[in-house]
Amino acid sequence: MTYPVEFQRKTNYKSLAQGITIEAILRFGGLETRCDAKVDTGAEVCLFERSIADTLDIDVESGYRERFSTLAGGVFGYAHPIELETVGLRFQTYVYFAESYYVRRSLLGRQGWLQLVMLGVDDYNGELYLRANQQV
Repeated sequence: MTYPVEFQRKTNYKSLAQGITIEAILRFGGLETRCDAKVDTGAEVCLFERSIADTLDIDVESGYRERFSTLAGGVFGYAHPIELETVGLRFQTYVYFAESYYVRRSLLGRQGWLQLVMLGVDDYNGELYLRANQQV
């Protein structure tokens, strides 16, 4: 039995690099910034570096605070509504910004991104396929 799936977008990534990294564009209050973000299907939420919030003039501590468990210990983040764009797909969503400036990686996780897209990965060829989730 086969299950046909169609995607709206395709991008390439470096398959030999550590993790799957794509460009994310975040918009808030008329400001915009771009960053590299890791696709992390095991991450509960999208978590971005604190410096990205600074660039968007977001008062990090004014958001909803939550603690996340990681392999290296706990990390606190604050949720904020933003516009998130990846591979040409735009979403109004909530993401978290790290409380600490020591968090030096941005993650595209389940809540805030992965639940909004259908994702296909061809890691051998370094190809990532996306489409907006029809239930959104």
